[in-house]
Amino acid sequence: MIVAIDGPSGTGKSTVAKSVAARLGFTFFDTGAMYRSFAYWILKNGVPSTHPEEVSKWISSFQFSITKNQEAERAYLVNGIDVTQEIRSPEISSISSQIATYPEVRKAMVKMQRRFGRASNAVFEGRDMGTVVFPDADVKIFLTANPAIRAERRYKELVAKFPDLSEELRLDQVMQEMADRDQNDSNRSISPLRQAPDALLIDTSDLTIDQVVERILAQVPKNSTPPMKWSYRLIHSLAHFFFRAFFRLKVYGKEHLRPGAGLLIANHTSNYDPPVLSSSCPDEVHFLAKESLFQVPLLGSLIRILNAHPVSRSSSDLHVLKEMIQMLSQGKKLIVFPEGKRSPDGTLHPFERGFSFLSMKAKCPIFPAYIQGTYEAWPIHRKIPRLFGKIVCVFGSPIEWDDFEDLPKKEAEEALQKRCFEAISALKEWIDEGAKGSSP
Repeated sequence: MIVAIDGPSGTGKSTVAKSVAARLGFTFFDTGAMYRSFAYWILKNGVPSTHPEEVSKWISSFQFSITKNQEAERAYLVNGIDVTQEIRSPEISSISSQIATYPEVRKAMVKMQRRFGRASNAVFEGRDMGTVVFPDADVKIFLTANPAIRAERRYKELVAKFPDLSEELRLDQVMQEMADRDQNDSNRSISPLRQAPDALLIDTSDLTIDQVVERILAQVPKNSTPPMKWSYRLIHSLAHFFFRAFFRLKVYGKEHLRPGAGLLIANHTSNYDPPVLSSSCPDEVHFLAKESLFQVPLLGSLIRILNAHPVSRSSSDLHVLKEMIQMLSQGKKLIVFPEGKRSPDGTLHPFERGFSFLSMKAKCPIFPAYIQGTYEAWPIHRKIPRLFGKIVCVFGSPIEWDDFEDLPKKEAEEALQKRCFEAISALKEWIDEGAKGSSP
């Protein structure tokens, strides 16, 4: 789950976000620290912040990480150097606001933020979390406050952090710098500071931190994973029991799955593959099936309960793709067999391109999986399945669509297709070598 908290400086974003994360047991990410850290990096290397081309050249050498120091407090590292205190200076603040307007910098930071967000439940605070970085965040908050109150808060914060500069700092100066930054952030062409349409607006001027936190917590769903429909859960449980009892089903890598939309892709050798994959996944999944299957007594009812969607032979590829994109846009997981049809010999065959287009279009992750043993249990040339055997299903690390978004469209789809083939091949090899350690 992702909680996105946006707003200008001085509204209490960082303090509130930390408290919300602590109350929920989530990870807290100060995204402004990423920009400030990069600002520190270019300043340290003498790069003029007014030259976007020069600044962009230093992105590839920028290594940002978050850890805890000896006092168990959050620390920010740039290429291994702790810069937690240095990045809070007025000079760094001014540079970070400027370089945040550069498209290449923002693109790199957004990718970094999304990678952090995929790793765990998290609270992100910044200026474009709910509008650009995480438009599908589970909870979106926009904080605001009276400019004079914001400036006073910022002034006290700077005096506390930099007592040596207290004589040089003036409240009117801080207010003007904040006004300039607000103007810059709100009017930049790339990811301007603005409230997302579905974000809750909270004016913190006359509220305590605890009051703001309570209002945000009231927006957080108690369970981030939607519950299964009772009918789906029943069939899901029966299918899982069947494969455990008769085929000693083993499932690995479920920790790689996360709630929300995604493509579940796997090798396809048997009619057993869809129910094995469905019953191995902890979330509800959807898949497409031939329309004729829905006419078969009992089978038609069962596959409907298991979220099968009929596809007729007369349906165009475009119609089918639109239907799949719609399901993904609704936050559903969708099973796709990229080989296109069942393998006649049980080996992995070349992938078709449709699934990579789907991932890029729907902007959703791909969860690779490999199923072993279903071909032996029910190969394509056998009408009646065997009732005993051994089946293994393993889920691999998710493959993210935005790792390829900088490539031309066709090249991106081909690269994503290749990555997925390699991922499933690696899962097969992992099983063949004894399924030792964590799945790749």
